[in-house]
Amino acid sequence: MKVKHIKPSMKAALVSAKMLLALLLFAPLPAQSQTASPAARHIQSYYQQLLPTIQQAGRLSVRERDRRFTPAISSAFDLATMTRLAVGPAWSSFSGAQQAAVREAFARFIIADYASQVSDYSGESFVVDPQTSPEPRGGGDLVKTKLVQAGGRTVTINYLVRGGRVIDVYLNGTISDLATRRDEFASIIASGGADALIKRLRERTESLLGG
Repeated sequence: MKVKHIKPSMKAALVSAKMLLALLLFAPLPAQSQTASPAARHIQSYYQQLLPTIQQAGRLSVRERDRRFTPAISSAFDLATMTRLAVGPAWSSFSGAQQAAVREAFARFIIADYASQVSDYSGESFVVDPQTSPEPRGGGDLVKTKLVQAGGRTVTINYLVRGGRVIDVYLNGTISDLATRRDEFASIIASGGADALIKRLRERTESLLGG
């Protein structure tokens, strides 16, 4: 697996995304030893949709990967809820038009972020626990997964699935990806409000896509 160099100013926001990508994107489906829960089947289906594109990643441009990833990620993830959670308390102060623009910009950024970092497929193995556990803090079910890397090292990641879609991802089982993004977005919103966040997300999306 190869990922592009990340500029220092972006490292804090994207370090979790780099780890997440290894789990979200480089994953053959596991053999089924027992019946999986609906939430676990949702994650397995997501990987199944992505895998053909991932296996061809080295032959595709970042914009083509972005185009191919969009339907699967948009379907598997509740990007509207994720946007609201990533923005945090400031969300209620945005106008309806600003909320819609932030949702669109955030969704495009997330997908472009994934597409820009995937450059090849090196066969890492991925295991989905077929059984889930309730998540007491935000409701929904936790789907536990592991990435098995070369040499046997494993990385744990939990998906929070609510209403049949992913609303957050916990790195090492506990570190919220959205909380990491919320920390970054807070400073942007504090200095320029919703419009500054929209502008930053759009600029970063175009940069990731080579625009």
